[in-house]
Amino acid sequence: MLSKARLITPLLVLCALLGACEDKGRLAQQKASAAVERLPPLVERDVGQVRGGLPKGAEELGKRLGDDPGADPAGLQRAIQAARAAVKDLAFAKSTFFLFVDSSGTVLRSEEDPDLPAGKSLTQAIPAMKKLSEPGAGLLEAWGYMEGLRGVNKGADHQWVVGHPVKGKEGKLLGGFVTGWSLRKYAYYLEEDARAELIRKLGEEQKAKAIALTYVFVVKGGQAYGAPVTPDVNAEAVTKLDLAAKVKAGPFRTTLEIEGRSFALEARACKPLGDDAALAVLLSEL
Repeated sequence: MLSKARLITPLLVLCALLGACEDKGRLAQQKASAAVERLPPLVERDVGQVRGGLPKGAEELGKRLGDDPGADPAGLQRAIQAARAAVKDLAFAKSTFFLFVDSSGTVLRSEEDPDLPAGKSLTQAIPAMKKLSEPGAGLLEAWGYMEGLRGVNKGADHQWVVGHPVKGKEGKLLGGFVTGWSLRKYAYYLEEDARAELIRKLGEEQKAKAIALTYVFVVKGGQAYGAPVTPDVNAEAVTKLDLAAKVKAGPFRTTLEIEGRSFALEARACKPLGDDAALAVLLSEL
């Protein structure tokens, strides 16, 4: 017959382990909450910079272009870069692309090399951008996907695309100045900020624990988009939660078990990106 001491010892060990797991889970939830709280104001600022800066950037670009912007691709690239630099909001914008499209919607040049979208039709990929060449058009926003604007080599991506007509010196419509985000690249920017905030709050000695397993997701249209190196299984687990619907009632939190590891998840609404948008932090303690 087992003695009471032999029965009690395993129970004490089990209780200690359960208590440690509970403490880790609570700490992970606290970190996730602290990280996600600062993200909506960042997105609001970043969206505001694009919306406020692009009309001014389009005006600056028009001053730098001739009647045939596509005749000198290198010169067009320099003009795009100069127009962006001339407008403070655009100089600091977190845009992942800046490009010029002609009146038919074809990309003539972007500011980047290699120039992946050049020669491709923006309006074919994202039909809503056709309105950019309509009379009286102003700032135009659309959601969609264009291969040359993706922020990852493989996997799902989505883009917020913002355009404004560009007119030449005589008021002639030359095309459009277009910018925006790959959600995968933008999620990376937000993830880096969240990690930096955790390090700041926890101190340098906690750096490894703070950043080890912290993922940020931008949720749009029912799909969760993480940074380029985010495991697909994590994005799939977050997508299944339908966070855009859940956060309408306020902040949402839960725990997820992903491939044998426990994660805390905290999410907030993201009104600047639409009623079907949310931001989420997925975090696990080591």
